[in-house]
Amino acid sequence: MGRLYSKQQYVLGILALFSAILLFVGGPGPDSLRSFRYVWGMGHLFCFGLWAYLYVSWRSNRSFKSQVFEVALLAFLFGGLTELIQSGIGREAAWQDLGNDLIGALLGVVFFAESRKTFPEWQLKFLQVPILLMALWSLFPVGKVIIDDAIAWRQFPLLSGFETRLEASRWGGSATRDIADDFYFSGSSSLRVGLKTQRYSGIGLKSFPKNWSGYSAVSLQVFNPDQELLQLHFRIHDQFHRENGHAYGDRFNASFKITPGWNHLRVSLADVARAPKKRLMDLTRIAGMGVFVGKIPQSRTIYLDDVKLLP
Repeated sequence: MGRLYSKQQYVLGILALFSAILLFVGGPGPDSLRSFRYVWGMGHLFCFGLWAYLYVSWRSNRSFKSQVFEVALLAFLFGGLTELIQSGIGREAAWQDLGNDLIGALLGVVFFAESRKTFPEWQLKFLQVPILLMALWSLFPVGKVIIDDAIAWRQFPLLSGFETRLEASRWGGSATRDIADDFYFSGSSSLRVGLKTQRYSGIGLKSFPKNWSGYSAVSLQVFNPDQELLQLHFRIHDQFHRENGHAYGDRFNASFKITPGWNHLRVSLADVARAPKKRLMDLTRIAGMGVFVGKIPQSRTIYLDDVKLLP
C-alpha cells in the first residue's frame, strides 16, 4: 500500500508541475472556440485543488484547521502572484481567476485531506457545502457557454436567430442588448439593441463558426420602431485585420439607411472578400462582424433578427 501511495503521489506531482506550466504558456487564443476558453479558465480550480491536496498530504502532521488556514493563505498569495506575472507577460489578469484559485484550493482540503476525518462531521459539512456551491456557481457560466456553442454549430449557417436566451452572449459591444419578444422577423423573439449617444455605439458578433467560404452572402433583419431614419454602419473583418493594426481600409465597411419597420440587409461575400485595399479578405478566418452608429443626438433602439449566411 505504501509503494502504491508513493507512486500515486509521484504521478500527481508531475501533473501538478505540468499544470503550473500551463498557467503561463499555451492555452486558447482569441479565435479559439469560446467553450474551450471558458473550460481552460476553469483550470484554476483544478490546479489549485491538486496543489492543495499535495500540500496537505505533505503537511499531514498538521491539524485540519491549520491546513485549511495555510492552504487559504497560500492560495491567495500564490494566486495573486500568478495574476501579476500573467499581466506582465501579455496574458489577462482577473479577479475571477483569483477567486477560482481560492475555491479550488479549499475544495482540495475540505474534500480530500485525510485530516478532515478528524473534524466533527457537522462542522465539516458546514465548510463543504458553501465551498461546493461556490464551485458550482463558478462552473455555471461554463455550462451555459458549452450549450450555446453546441447550438451555434448545429444552427450554422444561421449565426443568430435569438430563439434562446443564451444567444445574446455571442454578441458584445457598447450598446445594451437583450432577447425580447416585442418584435421579431422569424420565430418568437429577436435581439433588442439599445444604441447610446456615445460615438460608435453598437454591437459585434464575437462567437460563431469562422469559416464563411462557400457562401454567397450574409443577411440580417433590422427593425426600426421609430419614424426617424437611422444611419447604421456595418463591418466585417478577418483574423489578419485584427492582428495587423485594424486599419479602416483593411476591412469591409458599408452603411445602410434604416427606415421604419423591418429592413432586410444583404451583403455579398464576394464584395467582402474584395474590400481590403491591398489583399483579399480570408473568408475561412472571419473574426468579427458588427453594426453600429456614429454620433446620434439621443438614444435609439433597434431589433436584430435572423442573422445568417446565404448559399
